[in-house]
Amino acid sequence: MRRVFILTLVITSFFGCATTPIRLVAPKRPVFEIEYPRHRIKIEQPLILPYRGIYLNCYAAIRLKRYIESMRGTELNCVVVDFKNDVGLVTYDTRVEFAKRIGAVKPILDLESIIRICEENGIYLIGRIVVFKDSILASYDRGRYGIRHKNGGVWKDRAGNLWVDQYSSEVWDYVIDIAKDLAERGVREIQFDYVRFPSRGDMNAMWFFHKTEDIEREDLIVEFLKKAYISLKPHGVNVAVDLYGYTTWLESMKQEGQNISKIENWVDVICPMLYPSHFHNDFKKNTNPREYYIVYESLVNGYETIGREKFVAYIQGFDYKSPNFGPEYIGNQIKAVRDAKARGYIVWNARSDYSVLFQLLKSKR
Repeated sequence: MRRVFILTLVITSFFGCATTPIRLVAPKRPVFEIEYPRHRIKIEQPLILPYRGIYLNCYAAIRLKRYIESMRGTELNCVVVDFKNDVGLVTYDTRVEFAKRIGAVKPILDLESIIRICEENGIYLIGRIVVFKDSILASYDRGRYGIRHKNGGVWKDRAGNLWVDQYSSEVWDYVIDIAKDLAERGVREIQFDYVRFPSRGDMNAMWFFHKTEDIEREDLIVEFLKKAYISLKPHGVNVAVDLYGYTTWLESMKQEGQNISKIENWVDVICPMLYPSHFHNDFKKNTNPREYYIVYESLVNGYETIGREKFVAYIQGFDYKSPNFGPEYIGNQIKAVRDAKARGYIVWNARSDYSVLFQLLKSKR
């Protein structure tokens, strides 16, 4: 993660959240309250957030009913499910023939069953699709769709992952076709992740075979989202994108190709990944509790660029680089989202282990 230097913001007032075109289920019980030191910012009235969710990887989603049972009686009202993950697996029985041809389909999830269970329980279903990080497609047909290495073969990032060529129109069409398939079959929101260029590895060795014109990376990402948005909106779904947390602080992340002010016109929801563990160690190190102020100030900073209406924050539900991780750690982040009056939050845990989150929420019922 690159080092950044930030000017301190002084916030004096806030306005209420705008109404949203979607209807999400309100909690059956009052939202939880947590006591904080007196110097902390207080909200005057309880704020009902439209999005209060968790991420489920494809293997966890097999046990969707168990998670919903744990969610019952809490304020949680939505789930994000992996339907195309960061390896490139398409985890349901898609109707997209190209996915079958390249060997990407592993139908461990029953899409119709997931949709039905969510509808019966008043849970808002969001389908996550990883876009440009895709080892299966990148290695198909001798690397035809992958980012190439200048010395030959397919380029790999520092962790050994493969990425598809962001300039390939066929890659775009493939991803959009999967999104349309999900939308046509009843998924209410499509969330695109890894909508960026890689940023770890030998950057100078990357060769984009499909690049035919000189276009800024951030403009190319915008063009992809524009095409996806126009293709999906006739199906009546919301379109969301996951972005680096630093996008709310930086004018542009040119290496990754993410520019929040350009992207906002082609999505309904922006999900900055505000995990405190993923910010530089010196970032807000003198604030207490740090996790609160990173989430709170990141959102407020984002409002200065695009306004508050589109932000749903991804917050940290794992203990990486967080020795004080626990119920209060998650609670501080949720309070930050509430105090900043964003549209909501989604708790991320790669293993979909939310025992600490449920400990927090159920203690406040």
